[in-house]
Amino acid sequence: MTTISEQDMLSMTRSGWYRALAAAVRDPRSGAVNVLEEEETWALLEASADFLRQVPGVADVQLAPGELPPSELDPAHLREHWDVGFDQRAFFFDQVFGLVTSKDCPPYETDYCPQTFSVHRSQEIADIAGFYKAFGLEPSRERRERADHIALELEFMAWLIAKEQHASATSGPDSDEARVCREAQGRFLTDHLAWWAPAFACALRCRSDGLAGQDDIADPPSTYLGAFARLLVSFIPIERAICDVPPPPAPVAPAPPREAPAAGGGCGGGAGAPPPS
Repeated sequence: MTTISEQDMLSMTRSGWYRALAAAVRDPRSGAVNVLEEEETWALLEASADFLRQVPGVADVQLAPGELPPSELDPAHLREHWDVGFDQRAFFFDQVFGLVTSKDCPPYETDYCPQTFSVHRSQEIADIAGFYKAFGLEPSRERRERADHIALELEFMAWLIAKEQHASATSGPDSDEARVCREAQGRFLTDHLAWWAPAFACALRCRSDGLAGQDDIADPPSTYLGAFARLLVSFIPIERAICDVPPPPAPVAPAPPREAPAAGGGCGGGAGAPPPS
């Protein structure tokens, strides 16, 4: 009988959480949400929350502004509000995000970029797309979306974890292939996810749950998108602990773009795309 190693269990658990979170913030009419219609997904989330909290370093992780402690990682609220049904979820999704990008809680990384010049933001989107392409991902022809959408960034992390697990199984955990995937997780988390996810989650909860601001983020959610946001900010510090990523230096907020002929700079940490695996 084949047994699953603790490292394989960690990889499957992490990628499963990323996929579930990505599905929760997708348009309910998208086929991408089907993962949350599977009982196996909820069983994985419920069984693995405690497992993640016991990973070395997680309990002592330093929280960034807007994050919740790993002890708050509990899928129960999301399951409760997800079960209201498809029609209500679709109606509420449209109320929150609308037919055009919401200015209150945009789900795009570069909308939180302190560098408001459009050229800076275009460079950041190109950098994100470079990450995707370097690891074998191309834009979907069926679901066209900006590369910096929160769901795509979450899905990409799941992809990197799966690629590391495959490389470890075929070439060994110390192989160059596995190392590149492992290092890319930390770089992408630092430069293109962890620094803005708490700001997006707070803005989303203010919009969907009617919170007054960041001081209320620990309050129980009243909607499925609020439940997603609460899970996101308790999962990100777990990932930072696993990938050894320090907390972002300062909170951010959505900022409208403006035009300028300037070039250079960046939103998060100013990374380049990793080498192909």
